[in-house]
Amino acid sequence: MTAASLRRVLGCLLFLLFFCSVNGLLPRSQITLQNNGYSGILIAINEGIRENVTILNNLQEMFTDASSLLYQATKQRAYFKDITILIPKTWSDSYTNVLATTEIFDTANVIVDAQNDYWQDNPYSNQFGPCGKGAEFTHLTERFILDKDWTQYTYGDPARVIVHEWGHLRWGLFDEYATTDTGHFYLNEKRHVEITRCSDRVTGTEYDVKTGDRCNLKPRSGQLPDKYCRFYPDLDNKQKATGSFMFASFLDTVTEFCHSDKSGDKKSLHNAMAPNDQNIQCSYKSSWDVMLESEDFASNSNPPRPGADTTPTFHVVKAAPLRIVLVLDVSGSMSTNNRIGILNQVATRYIKATVPDNNFVGIVEFSSSATITSPLVELQTATDRDNLANLLPTATGGGTCIGCGLNTAVDVLENGGKDARGGILLLITDGQENVDPRIDDVTPGLISKGVFVDTIAFSKNADIKLLDLSTNTNGLSFVYLEDGNSTGLGDALSTTITSRLGSSTDVPIELESISVPITPGSTYHGSTFIDATIGKNTKFFFLWATSQISVIVRRPNGGVIDDSSPEYRLDVPRKSVYVEISGIAEPGEWFYEINGPSQSVEVSIQSGARDGTLPIRVSTSVSDTLVTDIPPSISIYTQVRRGYTPILGADVTATVERPASYPPVDVKLLDNGAGADIKKDDGVYSGMFLDFVNATCPDCRYNIKVTAKGGGGITGVSVTNANSGVLPLRPPAPVEDSNRTVTPIDDFNRVGSGGVIQVPVGVPPGDNFPPSRIIDLRVVDTSYEDKTITLSWTAPGNDLAHGTADEYDLRYSMDFTSFALNFSLGEKLTNDNVTAGDLQSPKPFGSQETMTIRTPETDQNATFFFAVRARDASGNEGTPSNVISSAIVLKSTTVTTPETVSSHPTTNEGRRITASPEEQQQPLSIPFIIGCSLGAAAGAGIVVAVIAAIFYKCAGSKAATKVKEIESGQLPMTDALPPEGKYMVPRHHRVTPLPEVVPTY
Repeated sequence: MTAASLRRVLGCLLFLLFFCSVNGLLPRSQITLQNNGYSGILIAINEGIRENVTILNNLQEMFTDASSLLYQATKQRAYFKDITILIPKTWSDSYTNVLATTEIFDTANVIVDAQNDYWQDNPYSNQFGPCGKGAEFTHLTERFILDKDWTQYTYGDPARVIVHEWGHLRWGLFDEYATTDTGHFYLNEKRHVEITRCSDRVTGTEYDVKTGDRCNLKPRSGQLPDKYCRFYPDLDNKQKATGSFMFASFLDTVTEFCHSDKSGDKKSLHNAMAPNDQNIQCSYKSSWDVMLESEDFASNSNPPRPGADTTPTFHVVKAAPLRIVLVLDVSGSMSTNNRIGILNQVATRYIKATVPDNNFVGIVEFSSSATITSPLVELQTATDRDNLANLLPTATGGGTCIGCGLNTAVDVLENGGKDARGGILLLITDGQENVDPRIDDVTPGLISKGVFVDTIAFSKNADIKLLDLSTNTNGLSFVYLEDGNSTGLGDALSTTITSRLGSSTDVPIELESISVPITPGSTYHGSTFIDATIGKNTKFFFLWATSQISVIVRRPNGGVIDDSSPEYRLDVPRKSVYVEISGIAEPGEWFYEINGPSQSVEVSIQSGARDGTLPIRVSTSVSDTLVTDIPPSISIYTQVRRGYTPILGADVTATVERPASYPPVDVKLLDNGAGADIKKDDGVYSGMFLDFVNATCPDCRYNIKVTAKGGGGITGVSVTNANSGVLPLRPPAPVEDSNRTVTPIDDFNRVGSGGVIQVPVGVPPGDNFPPSRIIDLRVVDTSYEDKTITLSWTAPGNDLAHGTADEYDLRYSMDFTSFALNFSLGEKLTNDNVTAGDLQSPKPFGSQETMTIRTPETDQNATFFFAVRARDASGNEGTPSNVISSAIVLKSTTVTTPETVSSHPTTNEGRRITASPEEQQQPLSIPFIIGCSLGAAAGAGIVVAVIAAIFYKCAGSKAATKVKEIESGQLPMTDALPPEGKYMVPRHHRVTPLPEVVPTY
């Protein structure tokens, strides 16, 4: 490949990255679309939801109605065919006597759970991947499902909400309405004020939710309304728009997703200029265009099927305990580096402390053949756990027959005529298989029986087919590279449980997992924090490598636990010290001290959630587990949340352990809305790993471990409600700056595994990566006196989200359409145009850039569009940023303050907001220069500044007149102000008043 062609390929790299898969450690229930019908959809009800048959009935009703709407919205190409509903194991058998097999809450596509402080009862989809990649899950609350009157009053038909959220969940679409307080309006190419919506044929009225006045959109000046102005779509027969479900799904006339076919329905035509998340994240593609690129419809898959019966089939199953078979390698190679001893250590901890009560574990060991060491045993007591741990293997010898072990493990699951479906085979092996049957021989049978196979590659020499085995059976895959500082084996075992039962309060939370060096004659001092959300069943584990150690644990109040304390347990055969704290461990910093001969000691600390509390948890996903792109790269996403509420300001680091003798690499994960992170302050911390080794290993494996820390008054939970989720009938009022607060939380630390990634490709020499795309370009100020506009954005890196770029390419145009499609058509700005800042000296990734530029010379009123991209020293160019607009008025004109503003907004075809007859009769003469700007940025405020010297003579009109109820047919406001602290709502959006009472279910 020539250098030029390589650059062209790399120029598309970000596009390709945005269309890679985003894989959680444990895949969500696999949804398939065949013959136009979706199957495999899993709806799960959390164990904390009280038994109520109405939940089941209403879920079936709304998804049945949604199926018909989806069929119409996809032009007869898709509907819901087969849906399973998982109920908690505590619910009675009257609903079903069918136990779940593969279905668990943590892999559900749609979850039913309690409301929370951040999202409240707002339906939403947990979406953190790039455009075109579906969300992790959709969250519905009890109230949304049970309280039909409230749901209809707030969101309209709940079936329409389901279709909207399916757009996020299945196709990775983004919202087409404003998700920032000041992003509700923008300026088009004709300097006209537009509403952020799709399609632009949606009609309605603009109101100031604070004063009750109609908004003054000032169509002749280009001035945008303030942050209190909201657009209320018409709900009556005036509404004709047919798109879109990603904008106002509550409109009865909406039957489609916005499309880009200009020969199609104009009433659902995509509005590319709207500064919404769909345009910013998807580079101005319509929702339908993104859908057509999905596996559901690409290459004309699932063509229209007229006359399909869209009624889904529902299955109800009850949650069942896990059935796990440990499949342990005891071949001769497991004696190397004391692998069998290390396996015994960590497997003991897994059995004694990791697997929650009332789940089943069995053991199979294999070498040249396989043996059942223990059938499935239900873990209910400490004696159960001790007896099973005592059966773990300690001797090695023979060859490696992985297929033998897997087949024998299936026999354990099927013992007594039981179905193996849903069972988990946890395979740990260090070598290459050399005895039949092989992995390839048994995989089809494992798939047909519906078992999950989790694999842990114990050393770099383990069979390279392990990842494929896990992928093909929807299991998890890990690697332990035997680095003296690695805790990968124990982390992997813990994650096989937390990934499946992480939402359960019975699952332990990993606080610390480190390998520490012990020096003779000196004491190692360490500490961990127990925060107020945990403290139940707190355990400290210390695993030594060669010689016995002594340990002291100190409580926050100074109390000491040592080898004379009843909580202290020494297990010399397993080379471990185990300290279990009785009762509830008090919050604060706990200290530990280790003494012993020179060696490495693995320290693991875990604790459980206090009763009635939601603990802080971390979970990690990667963009891909099998990396085949050249040059290779992955994105890492870690969610840090208390329940469903994001934790802000945490210190999150991913440590990537690399093969051979290459040292591990730390990747800082940030929640800053830049690089791999698509949204700022949502509790998802993201980063990119690029440091793959150029070694002679055709299938190099990398292990990912994540640590999250917080406290010191910096970390906290946002008490500001989320301004996203589905759009309600009454748009939310702006969040006042005084209410944008973060409540500090206790100091905490958490650890988790990101699993394994496998890279069968090499790393080409040279600078292979362009800077990352800027997605938060915005206008922060305009100056009349200086005739300047100040722009701001988050600095990209030199190599995607790493390092510092070499220069910025900042351009403008007066033609949005051509500029958005072809950045090079814009006029380039240089430092000669910059009055503050330097286009030739970018800051490091994640820094805030600010550039003040002189307004482009013009002799007419105009709207200018700006975009920027970064370039590195090798000439690699990043993808152009989002496009922002700024209106410049450079001549005297006439502006009036109308009593009313038309409810017919402008469109991209040039229909402007018209002034009323009263406006035309009562002008205000104003000579001025105004710069009025809109920044189309996701998750960033958009500042509108008007700086002008205005001298005017009142011509008899009132500047701001309350809208009265008049006989002209204009829609009136409410007769009386809402309760204190509430904003006004137009009467035609009130429907039937409901009391502000949160029901108890």
